[in-house]
Amino acid sequence: MNDARPDPTRTTWSALLARARRILRRPLLLNVRSVLLGIPFQPLDVNCLYFLEYVGLPPQPAHVRRGKAEVRRATPQDLEGLAWCQDKQPAFRKRFRANDQCAVAVIDGRVVGYQWFCERPVYMEERYACRIDLPRDAVYEYDIFILPEHRLAGLWFKFHCLYLRDLMERRDRRRVIGMVDYGMRLSMTTHLRFGFTLFHRIVVIKMFGMTMSIGKDLRGDKAGLPRWIWSGDGPRADARSTEAALPTSAVGSVSSAGR
Repeated sequence: MNDARPDPTRTTWSALLARARRILRRPLLLNVRSVLLGIPFQPLDVNCLYFLEYVGLPPQPAHVRRGKAEVRRATPQDLEGLAWCQDKQPAFRKRFRANDQCAVAVIDGRVVGYQWFCERPVYMEERYACRIDLPRDAVYEYDIFILPEHRLAGLWFKFHCLYLRDLMERRDRRRVIGMVDYGMRLSMTTHLRFGFTLFHRIVVIKMFGMTMSIGKDLRGDKAGLPRWIWSGDGPRADARSTEAALPTSAVGSVSSAGR
């Protein structure tokens, strides 16, 4: 009787080939950054930042209020809960001192997600020291994090349709500016499906703490969506269905201020 056992060598090679195919399907810059960020002390980083704009108040459909999560404004007393999501207490404290607002989603007394908003005229991007000049009628959104087990609970929409909408109404703001890193397909397609449009792109190179950048406005025929949205296993149909021409009105300017 033949002993039909799997060949461990063949199994190993199959796993390696499957992993190689997954890596090759990822955007090239994403693979480069994965290598660079794995170097001790991270002396070099290369990235591409895409800035998007949403004009008007976010909608407030009835279903967005469903679910167990309560969305409210965070205070410094929520630092422990925020750190449970991501251990960045020094950054969180700095943001509270700057009077940036943080929305938290709470389920059964536990913080399960958060998002930050800036109403100041100028926001300095924390990693690359990119200066973001905001129009007087705009709110800048940044650093959203949701625990993996709650990422299908509609918390992204609660942050925008409930908390951000209320903030904009109280502050008389009429547009939102956000930023998405290169290769972040889910974040980009979520913004596009919601109604955001691209208006600016910055390529940044950070070497030993110093940042260099090259910016480019994306308007008219230059406003096509980045190719990496459709490469590999990305959600192609959703992204394409949201492609639209950008408005010609002025939006926030973005520049780099080297450290």
